[in-house]
Amino acid sequence: MNRKKSFSIRVQLLLMSILPVVIIGTVLLIMIASKLRSGMMEEALDGLMASAEMFREQLAITDMDLTTNQLEDECKKSTGYDFTRFEGDTRASTSVVKADGTRPIGTQASAEVIDAVLKRGQRFTSEKTDVAGAEYCVAYTPIKDETGKITGMAFAGKPTAEMEKAIRKSILSIVLIGIGIIIVTIIVVFIIANRLVTAVIRINGVINRLAAGEFEKGEDSVNRDDELGEMMDSSNALIDVLTNVINDVKSISSTLREKAKDLSFTSSHLSDTTDGVSTAVQDMASGAVEQTESIEKMTQNVDTLSQAIRTVAEDAESLASSAADMSTAAEESSAALRQLSDNMNSMGTAVAEISATMEDTNRAVRNVNEKVDGINNIASQTNLLALNASIEAARAGEAGRGFAVVAEEIGSLATESSQTANEIRAEMSNLLDQAGKASAKAQEVSEIGNNVISVLNETVEKINALMDGVSSTVDGVNNISALTEECDASKVIIVDSISSLSAISEEYAASTEETSASMQEINANINTLAGSAEDLMNVAHKLDEDLEFFKL
Repeated sequence: MNRKKSFSIRVQLLLMSILPVVIIGTVLLIMIASKLRSGMMEEALDGLMASAEMFREQLAITDMDLTTNQLEDECKKSTGYDFTRFEGDTRASTSVVKADGTRPIGTQASAEVIDAVLKRGQRFTSEKTDVAGAEYCVAYTPIKDETGKITGMAFAGKPTAEMEKAIRKSILSIVLIGIGIIIVTIIVVFIIANRLVTAVIRINGVINRLAAGEFEKGEDSVNRDDELGEMMDSSNALIDVLTNVINDVKSISSTLREKAKDLSFTSSHLSDTTDGVSTAVQDMASGAVEQTESIEKMTQNVDTLSQAIRTVAEDAESLASSAADMSTAAEESSAALRQLSDNMNSMGTAVAEISATMEDTNRAVRNVNEKVDGINNIASQTNLLALNASIEAARAGEAGRGFAVVAEEIGSLATESSQTANEIRAEMSNLLDQAGKASAKAQEVSEIGNNVISVLNETVEKINALMDGVSSTVDGVNNISALTEECDASKVIIVDSISSLSAISEEYAASTEETSASMQEINANINTLAGSAEDLMNVAHKLDEDLEFFKL
């Protein structure tokens, strides 16, 4: 994101450091100059007062002629101040020289001075007092006689302009020293700020390269032992950690891509297997239909046999007188029994085929269960892989948040695959149980068919014997009656067997339909699993594309 820059950090640091120094220094210089002037003026006035008192003492002990101004000039020469001796309120002698070269002897002091010194006996100082038409810094002290009476005043002073000039010169020297200190402070602050900005720029360069996907370390500690050096060390440590994390993620992405390929291949193979199972189930359904048709034909033949037996029973009494009719009926019965035997043989063959088909179904179901176990193993490995990826993403913190979402999606897909595989195993187990039951029923039908065939063969042999013994019709009638009863009992057994076989066929047909529906559902789940594998592959490719941003 582009940001509009107003001031660089270098300018901001300089402003933050130099501006307060300048402002505070300026304010302090102004305050110092003001206080200094006041103090120096006070000190100057104190010096004037001390000089005035000294002058007063000199007046008391000197042997000079006080009217000649000699003492005042000597004191001025040694101190630089002007001195004046007042007799009362009038100047009697002075070192003050006016602009015209004359001395203001005989002039009076100001009323303010007279009031303070002569009348109240106080000392008087002032920064600006008119002395002979010029402004003076003055100090007045009273002169007393032996009795303590005030007889005059002693004056010490200096023109205000000269005093101000000396004070300004002293203040200017101090201000120049302060400015020099401020300049030195600014230079030091500039150097420190420049070092700070240089370190920040280097750290910013490392961060910018990191944002561009370049894991390039900066200068170690940027030659500093402070927080900025620690920041550079932390940035370099972060680059090391991110390098390891990205390498691990790339390795995981490669493994994920391989696992996705394996899952896609397994799904394709499993789809082919389920297609084979579906084809076998459809063949079983076709065999069930054929078996039903055979049972219907068998039922018709049994009905025909039943009618023939009833006809034999009714005509048994007239066999003696109608041998020809009996012979014809015997031939018809023999033909019907042979046809029934053939049908029973066909039924046995169909039952054997059904049993073989069920065995093929059992093998296919077991193969599916093995494939389901393979899917479960893949799902477990994928789930473990997703868990490891989530842990690594959690260690990566904010940078691994996108990868944590991918890991969670992979875990969900693995869990869904495992659930689907368990559902397939349950359906296959149910199918295996149904196939076992159908196989047992087919075996039972086969045994019943063998019994029926045995009975039919025995009946055919007896009818053949009956045909060979047409001459013994009377004896044969008794045998025919017995055989008729036996055939009637066999008919009941055959009818029961056919009913059981019909129920088994219906149950088998229902099971095949249910198995076909289950296989369709399994096929749909496998297609979903294949789609999930494809999505997983796309996620792995997307992850690879995202990781290409990091230039390691």
